[in-house]
Amino acid sequence: MGRQSSRVGYQERRIILTGRGHHDRSLKWRTVSLLLGVLLCAGLLAPTWPGSDALPSWFPFKKKISLGLDLQGGMHIVYTIALDRAVDDKASEIKNDLEARFAEEKPPLDAKVKTPTNLTGAVTIVLADGKKKAEIESRVHSDFGDTIQERDCAPSDGPNAICFRVSTSYADGIKKAALTNAVSTIRDRINEKGVSEPSVVEKGDDIIVELPGDPEDPVMLDTLDIIKRTSKLEFKVVDDSTECVQQLVQAERPGAPPDQVQKARQAVMDTRPNCFMARVFQHVGSGEAGVATEPKAAAAQIRADIGSWTSEETGVHHTEHTLRAYDRDDEACLAKATDKNTARCRVTGMQVLQKYMKELAASDPKFVVPDDHEIGYEPQDPDPAAKDQRRMWRTYYLEHAVRLTGSAISNAAAGNDPNTGAPIVLLDFNRYGSRVFGDLTAQIVGKRLAAVLDGKVRSAPTITVPIRTGRAMITIGTGGSIERREHERDDLVGVLKTGSLPAPLEEQSHSKVGATLGRDAIDKTKVSFIIGIILVILIMVGIYRWSGWIAVFSVVFHIVMTLAVMAAFGATLTLPGVAAIVLSVGMEVDGNILIYERIRDELLLGKSVRGAVDLGFSRAFSAILDGQLTTAAAGWVLLQYGSGPIKGFAVMLLVGVFTTLSTNIWVTRIFFDWYIARKKGQLATISI
Repeated sequence: MGRQSSRVGYQERRIILTGRGHHDRSLKWRTVSLLLGVLLCAGLLAPTWPGSDALPSWFPFKKKISLGLDLQGGMHIVYTIALDRAVDDKASEIKNDLEARFAEEKPPLDAKVKTPTNLTGAVTIVLADGKKKAEIESRVHSDFGDTIQERDCAPSDGPNAICFRVSTSYADGIKKAALTNAVSTIRDRINEKGVSEPSVVEKGDDIIVELPGDPEDPVMLDTLDIIKRTSKLEFKVVDDSTECVQQLVQAERPGAPPDQVQKARQAVMDTRPNCFMARVFQHVGSGEAGVATEPKAAAAQIRADIGSWTSEETGVHHTEHTLRAYDRDDEACLAKATDKNTARCRVTGMQVLQKYMKELAASDPKFVVPDDHEIGYEPQDPDPAAKDQRRMWRTYYLEHAVRLTGSAISNAAAGNDPNTGAPIVLLDFNRYGSRVFGDLTAQIVGKRLAAVLDGKVRSAPTITVPIRTGRAMITIGTGGSIERREHERDDLVGVLKTGSLPAPLEEQSHSKVGATLGRDAIDKTKVSFIIGIILVILIMVGIYRWSGWIAVFSVVFHIVMTLAVMAAFGATLTLPGVAAIVLSVGMEVDGNILIYERIRDELLLGKSVRGAVDLGFSRAFSAILDGQLTTAAAGWVLLQYGSGPIKGFAVMLLVGVFTTLSTNIWVTRIFFDWYIARKKGQLATISI
């Protein structure tokens, strides 16, 4: 019997020793893991500390924590969007749809569809045969339903005109969708440029953009330029003077006196819409090297040119009249400036031409651009070897109707022209775009098709044959620095991929949030952190003595780990984020208090130190986990439905839940096990 009890005692001691050896090995691996975690956190935070520029190129961690607008300053911009343009685009779609339907009828319906520019969303159908007016009007209202509503026709439209506009209710829906789409597009463009923690929100009809960072940083300035680009790609037909020339020839009746012929030609020149640019050209005059002869045009240094080409496909000889003007300094502005070295008095050739055309229209009604046409302007950069390095602008007489938009593009890619090496943007159309583009190019063989981006003509090639491959090409500029044109090409590809704005943006206000506000906030945050840490040390050490120092280290490691997680994702620290970190510190301390009180209870019940620690952690775990899961649920709701500061607070709160659980359950336990293991069973109680 004695031998049996001796054997049992030996087995028990063997089990205890074996368990302790296994525990020691586990503690060693956990300690190594903790040290590796500390090193990992230090590595993740290294790029954030001052002097991070000295880090070697092979250093594996590159991302760092950025400060938000409320901590480091930045820019606050308020934009409004020209929502009427989105309604006009819908009117253009209706016009194109009607033209296609009328052309498909057997025989084709003789009707002209216009989109007057003096009324938002207006469409006018002018029929050659007034007998069909009631039938066509009924069909239009049946096909488009609530999308349109009737309006009064202008006296110049004639008795056979059908006039309507995009309905008010439908226009309101378009505007609301356009505003929401604009916010999403702006946010995508900012993200493409890599600006940290931008805020883009809609407020009424305004869009408020906040960008943290140095307002003078080139990346910031480039981002502002990208934001304002509508990047609304439109294809419009260039209406050259070919039909005008043909009508002038037809006016020359054989055998008629010269004065009658001249009157007939002038009547055609003064009244026909397709003779508009020929009429302007005649007024401006063209002397040596195309220099204008009309006094006002000559004073503005405007040139008038005429070009021609013959289509190999159709054999038609085409004629085109254009105006050109260079960028220059405004002499009147410079004369008024007090400091001519810093004064900004630069005007573009486009502004010069627009001003001249406006004054010309005010002086004589025959120079008012017809409602169904508009003037387009194309920038032309000089060759790098040219003596005159000023940019030149030229005019295009465009049909107002948009034949195809960027919504028909499925992909955009950067490239170079294989023949000239010029930077180009390659466009791939979707199925709808391929069909429409093919039909359009088949109709206008021999004419130019202008690619208009943000109100400027980017390219206007002559269509030599129908293009049904579903691909098109935009050439970036015709001269100037190749580096600048390639940068412009890459920006264009980026904005086409993120999508175009539904209408142009107009900047309402632009303010810089100075670094002073950010510095004050940072200083107050530092003070609050220091006060918080001191209070934690005093309370935890005063109540829990030696074990309180474990809690202090856990708090420090918790903060470091939270910042390391932020650095790993390149997150931005804002005041709401700081508030979330402070809140998570409180949760971490609360978890330690739960554990310590459980250990105290077990020691009072007579448990050993090892048993009290084991039971304290296991029984406190459910309460800690329950509290953290509740906090995580609240954070998830804020993350899903919040925006701006609320969303930033939610993200940091969820990170705090993760780091709190890690430090409470893992880090604190390692220190207790390490302290107990050092005593090797000699510990009768613990300072707690």
